[in-house]
Amino acid sequence: MSCVTGFDKRRLSSSTCRFAFALTIALFLTAAEADAQQFPQQFQQAPGQATQMQAPPQTMPAGYPQQNYQQQISAQPSQERLQLIGQWFKNYDDIRRKAQMNPAERAKADALMSKALSMFIPGEEKTQAKALLSSLVARYAQAVDEFKRLPLYPETERLHRGYYQYFTSARQLFSDYLTVQQNPLATDQSGNPVAGTLMARKQNLEGLDQANKAIDSQLRAQFGIPPYQY
Repeated sequence: MSCVTGFDKRRLSSSTCRFAFALTIALFLTAAEADAQQFPQQFQQAPGQATQMQAPPQTMPAGYPQQNYQQQISAQPSQERLQLIGQWFKNYDDIRRKAQMNPAERAKADALMSKALSMFIPGEEKTQAKALLSSLVARYAQAVDEFKRLPLYPETERLHRGYYQYFTSARQLFSDYLTVQQNPLATDQSGNPVAGTLMARKQNLEGLDQANKAIDSQLRAQFGIPPYQY
């Protein structure tokens, strides 16, 4: 994507950048929908072994609940503890399910993205693409709010924080896709081209998604939680 990383308005080819942007967003939407599939199971623990979860390296955005539920959960009998974790996963799965595209929306997205430059040309297809992106931004914003309301348990804390960060980052990324759809030459507050940041941010988000799914698979195996399904 040298058309944007070596940004120079006098030499920039708008049609090339628009095609590259359309290809990038198509790849991102495809990767985002992999959320419906479980990452291969990893990190199996011996039965009865306590969860050893390290604190996540990221700092959570302002407004995220910081309560520590360690003492509350440790005091619960084993069966009640399992019920708490089971209910947490039920709520967590519901949040993820509402945030992802349904099959009809997936088909519409594939059709729109296959036409590449049409999403930039005024008309019905550009309007549909904008509506789809706006819908995803709204869904991810809702997911962020709902994750704030989930109780922060030590057993699920790393997964909780990981998906909170995922949906926060995805919301901003899709919002910036919308910005670039309207103006491929849009810049951020520092004057840097927004389009030039999209690919790296997309790759970072995919890495976070894979890490989250590995933790998800580990915890489901440990606590006997059924696999996630759409």
